[in-house]
Amino acid sequence: MIDESTEEAAESTPKKRKMYIGLDLGTLNSYILTKLSKVSSNESEGLLVPTVVGYPEEGILAGILPGSSRMLHGDEALANELHLRLVNPLNDGVIQDVEATNSFLCYLRDKIDPERKHSVHCVIGLPAAADAEAKENLQKAAKGAFEGILFIPEPFLAALGMRDESKLEDPDYKDPVSNSLFVDVGAGTTDFCIVQGYFPKPEDLLSIPYAGNEVDVSLDKAIREAYPEVDIPLSMVRKFKETYSYVGEIESGARVKVPVEGKPRKIEIGKQVGESCNQLLQEIFTSIKEIIAVASPQSVFAMLQNIILTGGGSRIRNIDQELQRMLVDDDYEDPEVRLSSRELKPFVAIGALKVAKAAREDQWIRP
Repeated sequence: MIDESTEEAAESTPKKRKMYIGLDLGTLNSYILTKLSKVSSNESEGLLVPTVVGYPEEGILAGILPGSSRMLHGDEALANELHLRLVNPLNDGVIQDVEATNSFLCYLRDKIDPERKHSVHCVIGLPAAADAEAKENLQKAAKGAFEGILFIPEPFLAALGMRDESKLEDPDYKDPVSNSLFVDVGAGTTDFCIVQGYFPKPEDLLSIPYAGNEVDVSLDKAIREAYPEVDIPLSMVRKFKETYSYVGEIESGARVKVPVEGKPRKIEIGKQVGESCNQLLQEIFTSIKEIIAVASPQSVFAMLQNIILTGGGSRIRNIDQELQRMLVDDDYEDPEVRLSSRELKPFVAIGALKVAKAAREDQWIRP
């Protein structure tokens, strides 16, 4: 028998309005987006948050942490790292700590819908080769954060995010979605994706666990070998890389200040930066040949003229020119490698929001 009072209460409860969001859940940083620009659908403003969760160290006195928090996230966690045990929820683009990821996703949800007035449906970018376990862990982590989720490969979302719908009628416009090869150089993985107007099939995707983090580790090792007396944290090495990164012939001129026994000292790291970045370039070149080899014969020549680099690693100086040169030297016909943007833009999150707005009701997964 149905309780009439329960039925009446359900009918009187206002239905929550849907809020669609796009999320680039990154190893180091995440970008969450709720609106596209009215001027251009591949421009936007959103929220960039370091992907980190901080647990208070045992015995921390009350009042030391803001609001005597049980845990902190993002910039707030980094600002209080002296008193926290910092956890990176993701490793190589996939979840390594479900509990920390859940806490981080709930934090993001509260940033965009603090009063929980909406039914939030989120499209999340995944590394190209994410397996069933990775998807299952992300679904578990999204429980309590979102009412509906969809997982789409990050390179495809980057292509969709880069696409400018206002230029599709222009005969000279190269549509990144129609026939292109996307290379998304992130922190944890470098993802390759053949994009040809539909959601990519497994054979269109390739992911390698060699990306920005591996460059940091390689550069750290090279600096320690050249300057044994220098002992600096990986976070400082990463900043040096982001400032001076390049590929191609080895250069000098990257002089940085480091502490040695508490005193400032200038060291030259141009050679070490170049060698570490060239190592990443070689990994990308080897893998891009592998993905080109599986492209359909009728598409491959046009696709070679639409190779697009995106992600944080695409900001390495000369990476587009050097990759194109390597392809030419290896006898590929008229390859053209370009950057998605000279500036880092949140194309994955933009593409995710475009998918979210176009998704059918029956496509959403309930966490």
